Amino acid sequence: MKLKEKAKEYFDKLNLDEQPTNEDLRKAALGANKARAIIMYLIWKEMKEQYPEIDADKVMIKASEKFGIHNAKKWGNITNAKEALYAQSSKAGYLVFQQELVEYTEDYAQKNFGYCPHIDAVKELGATPEEIKFFCQDILSAGDYGNMIPHDCVELEFKAQIGNGDDHCAYCVKKVK
Repeated sequence: MKLKEKAKEYFDKLNLDEQPTNEDLRKAALGANKARAIIMYLIWKEMKEQYPEIDADKVMIKASEKFGIHNAKKWGNITNAKEALYAQSSKAGYLVFQQELVEYTEDYAQKNFGYCPHIDAVKELGATPEEIKFFCQDILSAGDYGNMIPHDCVELEFKAQIGNGDDHCAYCVKKVK
């Protein structure tokens, strides 16, 4: 089979000319979110194992926070809770994390997450309940809290977290100034 024929077969299989469905998007975003969690978890565990003199917890928390700050700088001028929640939201996020909008005002905005691919990913790797809780509440959440750092008029609070054993995450943003 010539390369041109092989290439046609390859590209036909990828269906690049077809518009992705919501399910295609959900699967792609789910895979990307799980992959991010896996690499973060494995780096964290490897640092703890190979370099006990390093505070791996602190390094991962700070890196996650910087990740959140980096992303939040793209949000533009946030002036209230509604804008911050909107800026943090995406179609992929709603599809993957099974999100539900609870409240949406300038003073307070909340969405709940019914599923967390990050928690599933680390469970698949054999994380203990204590590791899951720390990874969720301290490492991963540092990125979410980091999202708010460039925007001093809003603050974030998680009123529930799947990694803490709750049946959902409650992502709550309030206006502070």
